[in-house]
Amino acid sequence: MKLSTLCSQLLPGEACDDIDSFFLEIDDFEEVPLVSRLSRIQDLLERLGPRWTSAYLLSLCMHVLATVRIAGSARDPAGTKMFLALSFTDFELQAEDGVLLPNVFCYPGSEGIAFGNRCGEKCGMNTSTEIDAVRSVFEDAGLLAGFRFCESRTDGPPGYEVVRVYAIPMHGNEAC
Repeated sequence: MKLSTLCSQLLPGEACDDIDSFFLEIDDFEEVPLVSRLSRIQDLLERLGPRWTSAYLLSLCMHVLATVRIAGSARDPAGTKMFLALSFTDFELQAEDGVLLPNVFCYPGSEGIAFGNRCGEKCGMNTSTEIDAVRSVFEDAGLLAGFRFCESRTDGPPGYEVVRVYAIPMHGNEAC
């Protein structure tokens, strides 16, 4: 399996296919899914199974996160800063199909840095089923040591809670 072929099959048409999309005007935060449709990774699922597909997608998302961070610093070393992390929101998919899809979480400006600092303060204070699931994927990918994990829970539609787990790089309070 050629890495370049696999990446080009997964990423065409996805927001992370164009790194410039992370530097457009964003009112608040942006959460960019690595893969927007499960059908785009069917071949990968058949080859690797859900556990290793999740680990592979996480590794690929790490590459996107690092590229966005480097691109932000190269664009304007003294300019706009942002909080960058990985986020996980679709725990129903993980429960049904065993796949955990990562997002690149981008929150520009001083508000984003403040948000990142608040998240960083919460890391390690709680554990949940969702955090354990995310940590497990990081462990499979060999990336557990480089991250801190926290979550937010907010009210969604009636009777539904929105859970978002953040994986914050150890340098997560540094701005890019």
